[in-house]
Amino acid sequence: MIVRDLWHPRTLLAAGAGAALLAAVACGGTAAPAPAQTGDTGGSSTGSSQPSAAATPTLDPFAGVQEPTPTANLAATNTPVPVPTAMAVDERPEWWIEGESKHYRGDFPLVATSNPGFWDVHYGGSMNTVLIPSGPRFNQLLEYNPVSPGEIIGDLAVSWESYEDGDEFGYIFNLHPDANFSDGQPVTADDVVFSINRITLGQVEEGVLRARTGFLNNFVKYGTASAIDDKTVKIPLRFPAAGFLPNLASDYMKIYPKHVAENLTQEQANKGVVQVEAVKAINAGTPTSLIGSGPWMLREWEKDVGYTFDRNPNYFKEGRPFFDGLRIFLIRDTARRISALQTGQVFGTYQPVTGSNRPEDMARLEEDSNGQVRAFILEASGIQAFFLNHDKPPFDDARVRRAFYLGLDRDLGVEKSILGFGQPGTFFAPGVVEDLEGLRATNPAYGDREAALTEARQLLADAGLADGFEITLNVVNSNPSLSSAEVVAPQMREDLNIDIVIEPTDLATMYVGLRDGVANFNSVGTGIILRDPGDIINQFYLQDVLRNPHNWQNDRVDELINLQNREVDPAARQAHLEELAGILHQGESHWLPYFWYSSGGALDYRIRNFYYPATVQLIKKWDHVWFDEDRAPLPAGVKGYQP
Repeated sequence: MIVRDLWHPRTLLAAGAGAALLAAVACGGTAAPAPAQTGDTGGSSTGSSQPSAAATPTLDPFAGVQEPTPTANLAATNTPVPVPTAMAVDERPEWWIEGESKHYRGDFPLVATSNPGFWDVHYGGSMNTVLIPSGPRFNQLLEYNPVSPGEIIGDLAVSWESYEDGDEFGYIFNLHPDANFSDGQPVTADDVVFSINRITLGQVEEGVLRARTGFLNNFVKYGTASAIDDKTVKIPLRFPAAGFLPNLASDYMKIYPKHVAENLTQEQANKGVVQVEAVKAINAGTPTSLIGSGPWMLREWEKDVGYTFDRNPNYFKEGRPFFDGLRIFLIRDTARRISALQTGQVFGTYQPVTGSNRPEDMARLEEDSNGQVRAFILEASGIQAFFLNHDKPPFDDARVRRAFYLGLDRDLGVEKSILGFGQPGTFFAPGVVEDLEGLRATNPAYGDREAALTEARQLLADAGLADGFEITLNVVNSNPSLSSAEVVAPQMREDLNIDIVIEPTDLATMYVGLRDGVANFNSVGTGIILRDPGDIINQFYLQDVLRNPHNWQNDRVDELINLQNREVDPAARQAHLEELAGILHQGESHWLPYFWYSSGGALDYRIRNFYYPATVQLIKKWDHVWFDEDRAPLPAGVKGYQP
């Protein structure tokens, strides 16, 4: 067996590096000199390195975060690969030491917008109803570096390496020696193997839902991960894949305790049980809910009121998190939420960025608070779309689905729903696969409105619906989902005689309706994890995932998904993706993008060390941030949140 130390045990450049590493494996090349080291690995990091300054948005939402360009994500450039070096697991950088010195006594108050829904992070796919209420209880093997978000570092893993053994290729991960679950049991290789198998269980069992984690099925065959010893895990891959590590580092890829999770039904795993009761049941030999190894333990939660976390006193990243507790208030109403932020009842948005916090509101809040509360804005970070139940009338007819695709006035949606803070919805992240100007020139759905409506009316007539139809829209009762519904309903009534009855509900209930087919027409905004096209494919076009609840399928789409997963050459992969986009733009799938929107949030200027992630779905543990009561007010000319 050949083992290649192609990755620093603590850092991997996330943007473009995956493809370069894959090229290095294929070519058998030697690793280039390591770049300057930053970040930590849950107890293993450079003691003297300081995080470099992150790009900071101004109050113009489109002058915000400088994300990796789409071509950099796809191109197999000759990116330097960090070289492994020995690291002490108890070594800590200066920011960590400073955070400990600023430890906040008591519960730190924050605000969120939605009730928890599903508490099983493997199962659910919503940031607001799954990841932020449940995720901080757990760790992953890898994570995106909270102080340098363009890098991947170890979370439970202190090091990892690729290997080749004949035709087999994969990774070996070494676990942190001091990591324990919150019931005191150690995190072992068996827990990791169990978690990987649980995520990929849908390969051998029917009806297993893995909304955000299902993408792992493309890379890992169920049952192939193994424990070399208590702290060493081997994960073979189906094929060398540049997308494996970036997806493994997603905040959804949690490691669960085998001794607990293997005894739970799916219904029990989706329940939020407070830590005291959960551990009591575990000790009695009858687990009733999940626990984790993460920085926070659930103390209490009450629907429509909020939830509270206690700091995990035995967290293996010693000294973190830097608060005794977190108290999350649920305030759905935008005006009340802004008032709570402006008056100091809460110190920030817990997400911290979500589409429910409109960029223009956050910018205005910063001005109205004289810079006390700072706007936090990510551009084109979410996609607002419509879900069509292709199993039931009228959307069981592909002609009706295409008519709806053609009939959507996406430019009107951008103008009226989000006040211009976005762009018309494409199937993949802006600029990565589709060219919007090219679509305007060649696709009537994006350019020639008259031609689009003429074809849409003919399709409806051919389907026996020349007089239109009435449909109920199951939609989230917050923006931009609700505002988009209020724009599209009169537009479709006027243009195609489709009468949309808006039925707003909370996010958790909306997802249940989507999943169970209660509604034939649904709308919700979704934040992407990665700008890479694989993230969209994972969420919307695999089988048995939350956002493809009735398993829409197309043979050529399936072929192209497999081809782009395996393709090493960036140009060839891009060609597969462009063909895939062309099929989706026929408008016959279950999912129709409306617009890409920017997301907002706000943090008190005294909150330190939160660096802008590439997307809204990354870096959700709140274990690296502190509150500095002694921080001087920021200069008048400085706009936006500053770490």
